Amino acid sequence: MKKRETGMTRRGLLQSTAGVGVAAAAGVLGPFDFARAQGMDLAATSGEPIYFRGWNFRTDVVQANVERYNTNLNGKVDYATVTGDYPSIMEKSLIANADLDVLYANPSSAVRYYGGNWIMPVDDMPNAEEIKAGMYDNIREAWSYKGKLLGLSYFVSTRGTMCINTEKFQAAGFGEEDYPKDWPELYSMLYKLRDKGEKTPYLAHWFAEWFGISWGFVFEMMNRGGVMADPETHKPMMTVDGPAGQTLEDWKKIWKDGFVPEEVLSYNEAAYIDAFRSGRYIISPQQIYDLKTFNDPEQSAAVAGKIGFLPYQGQPWGLIDSAMYLMTSRDRPDAVTDDVKKFASWYGYKNEDGQIAVAERWMKENMLFSAYKEVMESDLAKETIQASISNPDDYEKLIEVYSHTPFPKGIWSVVWSEEFNAWLREKLFAFLQQDLSVESVITEANDEIARLNKKYKID
Repeated sequence: MKKRETGMTRRGLLQSTAGVGVAAAAGVLGPFDFARAQGMDLAATSGEPIYFRGWNFRTDVVQANVERYNTNLNGKVDYATVTGDYPSIMEKSLIANADLDVLYANPSSAVRYYGGNWIMPVDDMPNAEEIKAGMYDNIREAWSYKGKLLGLSYFVSTRGTMCINTEKFQAAGFGEEDYPKDWPELYSMLYKLRDKGEKTPYLAHWFAEWFGISWGFVFEMMNRGGVMADPETHKPMMTVDGPAGQTLEDWKKIWKDGFVPEEVLSYNEAAYIDAFRSGRYIISPQQIYDLKTFNDPEQSAAVAGKIGFLPYQGQPWGLIDSAMYLMTSRDRPDAVTDDVKKFASWYGYKNEDGQIAVAERWMKENMLFSAYKEVMESDLAKETIQASISNPDDYEKLIEVYSHTPFPKGIWSVVWSEEFNAWLREKLFAFLQQDLSVESVITEANDEIARLNKKYKID
């Protein structure tokens, strides 16, 4: 298996950080000096509202952060939570030039929004170079398009971290030495577990969200060494006898052999998480940060302290899932645009005290990884991760899983990404439920990518 690197080495992530600098440690700089050191004063001055819309995750934390900014820096940020198909709703708001100034976005959505001239890049901020320098190179590259950094760091994760209920695995007669090293070994293990009496040992990443079954196919194919589309030209590259076809063949086999209950195809993400923490399953690809959720007795009483993960043993698991804070380019007075930049910098980078406070809070409360080296290389990050996994000694192993996670640039760093994802989601459901052939799905997927390239004049 070809070794995949994302540019974030384990050694790099384990380095200590010097904090906010010698001058800060000496007490030379005050709060607003920090803000000016970023190249901007973070206090709002226009007196006009800034409209911030987020998806439904820890809205209590978001609201508290916004209130802190409004109180401390004279802000008038109007925050609200959007439910439903967030990318689609945001795109409609952007097209309509609605009251929207700051929003979340995955890289694929951000590229599409930038292609529509609906967002302004971080490069337009006075502290852009400092922000860029503070990020890991591989994440900055993943979030850049046509030479522009599209947003500030919300979170970075490995979606598809292979979680394992160690208690049930051991009860079936297996130990760490039996951990699957790759996808073929994982599917082989399912049959061994069934022989030991486990009827449904595996919870597949086949749920109904827009980041469900389609992303599950993408990361498995990539983990096996496949490329869906060329990362530069975006030309389709799937073959029936390659990783894409092999993935679908294995899916069809475990589906027909009854390893995945059909109800999984209708789950939203909350139901998917609940299903795994119920203790019914042994193995499931999940978000890396949900290791904290699963091992928390208050959130996951049935499995807390029992959920480990499959380590990197030559094949990566999952894909880089991440989100940014974006700033829109809607029509508004220059003074309001300046306030948008100030709030985005405070929320997505450093506050008036020179601390990456919001990202640090996300790390502490939810184990959300960050693009910023200062956060990931801190004692806080190490302590949080160690407290969130079933075996604190596995800290370096988890960082190694993360450091080898691939990013699907060929299908995400392109304006048609969201359209293709919607098409792929429906096609994969049909593949399972209508028993479509592997050959037809691979051929149609390549044809759909070629059609989209032609539609958007991508040579």
